[in-house]
Amino acid sequence: MDDIPTALIATLGGKPQIVTFAVDELLRQRVTLHRVCALHLSPTDPAIQRSLSSLRHEFDNYPSYRRYAERLGVHLRFDSFTVRERPGEALATLHSSAGGRAIERIDDFAAPSAIWLTVHRLITALKREGYAIILLVTGGPRLLGLQALSAASLLFDMHDQCLHLYTPPALRERAGRGEILHRSEDDPAIRLVHVPLLPINMIAPNLQEAALASPQDVLESGKSRLSRQDRQRVRQVVGRLTPRQREVLREFARDGADSATVARRLSITQATLDSHKARIFEECRIAWELPEKKRLSHRFLYEKFGGMLDAI
Repeated sequence: MDDIPTALIATLGGKPQIVTFAVDELLRQRVTLHRVCALHLSPTDPAIQRSLSSLRHEFDNYPSYRRYAERLGVHLRFDSFTVRERPGEALATLHSSAGGRAIERIDDFAAPSAIWLTVHRLITALKREGYAIILLVTGGPRLLGLQALSAASLLFDMHDQCLHLYTPPALRERAGRGEILHRSEDDPAIRLVHVPLLPINMIAPNLQEAALASPQDVLESGKSRLSRQDRQRVRQVVGRLTPRQREVLREFARDGADSATVARRLSITQATLDSHKARIFEECRIAWELPEKKRLSHRFLYEKFGGMLDAI
């Protein structure tokens, strides 16, 4: 990768040193690194805010990074990207992932899809700008790295690679949550471990082309491209509900909130909410021809109605 401008995408949690340790090692290996993109959940989490603040300070002020940028003739650029439910298409150009609800919790129903799509958008935007990609999947929740790997497998080519950072236990313990951001000469060596990832385009080039053209077709077929039959079922259910029951349905469909959250939002009792929910589920069973013993949950409402909020 010596002659190819490279962008590092790093999954981030509360330990900013994972990013700086990796960058230090890549620069030691003489990788031509132009951009560092931190991908994270929970933008309101104080630990995430501290991590981002530390990293911004380091990339603006750390002498080694400044000398590297001067030698390269470009600024070593650091950006952060929040995982969002509907991220914008030009992430790398916009410097942000604006375009939808931020994912605050890893157990959010929308988290897996949102992570996948945000990574897909980011890799696509960077590759259109001519970057080779290094994906570092060490920081943050495990699901963040797993979904990032899934998206990368569609878009990576021979110039891209996936890495895991191995930090010796003694150094990892000392570094804590950012107390040490750079390894000294006396510290044990860290290691960047290559994670084998076979790009799908090497097996099926047409699949990568399709994914680049329309990632929603790959990921969100259950919501943004509901089948004609499901659209009819959604309209059938909505048409048989009262205005208040539609409000309840819309709250469940909007973000997969639980019953307690919906009751609080609508300022109604749990008993009233349960009554509305029972009627909604009854109409869903009729529309989808589901047996009575089939247990329905608010996740069913999110998955079936989330892509058609305007119709509710």
